[in-house]
Amino acid sequence: MIDSYLVQPDSVGLKPHQYQLIEDIVLNHVSVIHAWVFGSRALGTYKDNSDIDIVIEGHGISLSVVAGLQDRLEQSSLPFKVDLLVKHRITSSELLAHIDTYGIKLK
Repeated sequence: MIDSYLVQPDSVGLKPHQYQLIEDIVLNHVSVIHAWVFGSRALGTYKDNSDIDIVIEGHGISLSVVAGLQDRLEQSSLPFKVDLLVKHRITSSELLAHIDTYGIKLK
């Protein structure tokens, strides 16, 4: 896992204002302690319209919290879909291994 805080937005294919939106909605939420980008944006194989995969960890992240964050992301001006997962709810060992190996830390 790449453990660099203050990730450069362009390293995951985001414009600064897009990163700011994600930060305002997800990263600054009181329940979110850690967050990582994974998938094609972490691997550098994304296209301009690729979705962005984000996994979060924290205290008290219920399904309703995730649904609220997801709704705010969908209502935002982001031109792509954001897939938001909670790390402790992931059951796929392969996906967890991918996140641990290639995830880029956002918070």
